[in-house]
Amino acid sequence: LDIYGFEIFDSNGFEQFCINFVNEKLQQIFIELTLRAEQDEYKSEGIQWEAIKFFNNKIVCDLIESNKPSGVFAVLDDMCKTAHAESKGVDQKFVQKASQSIDHPHFMGGVNHFEIKHYAGNVRYMAEGFVEKNKDIIFDELKIVIKSSKLSFLR
Repeated sequence: LDIYGFEIFDSNGFEQFCINFVNEKLQQIFIELTLRAEQDEYKSEGIQWEAIKFFNNKIVCDLIESNKPSGVFAVLDDMCKTAHAESKGVDQKFVQKASQSIDHPHFMGGVNHFEIKHYAGNVRYMAEGFVEKNKDIIFDELKIVIKSSKLSFLR
């Protein structure tokens, strides 16, 4: 079941990772609110029906967003905090750290990539640019606007 247009490309980067994560969350909500809730209601009312089997993708959502144990975003955020000015090889270090810290049946690390078994299929993500794109950067233009504010607490 894929109602959100989950996509798998030949080369998947950070943006596609974020899109696929959102699709996982939407799928999880759909499963909870539609399939599971309806089947529970039928059961409680004694209505006979043929149960619909579905993959509970909470396991994949947890793999991506969990803090304990560390999920992909937690490892990525940690790399962003410790990388600072370092840029060379930082994405490979992220994959290496993720491979060492994430023990999950839906995750497989590589040298410059990692793979996640999503509800819609296996997706290989190329790590190049992950750390830089995940950084919370305040752009220079925004800094200038904030500093020029009449509100003292912004300056």
